[in-house]
Amino acid sequence: MIHPILGLHHVTATVDDAQEDLDFCLGALGLRLVKKTVNFDNHFV
Repeated sequence: MIHPILGLHHVTATVDDAQEDLDFCLGALGLRLVKKTVNFDNHFV
């Protein structure tokens, strides 16, 4: 039996352009920003 996904608890991502990613998530996906944190362990920035 296949169970539909009824919602997401949270999404975590590491991106180069945070504003572009936020605009996509809010606009295209209809998600909402709950909390913004800075990942100090990201060695690629």
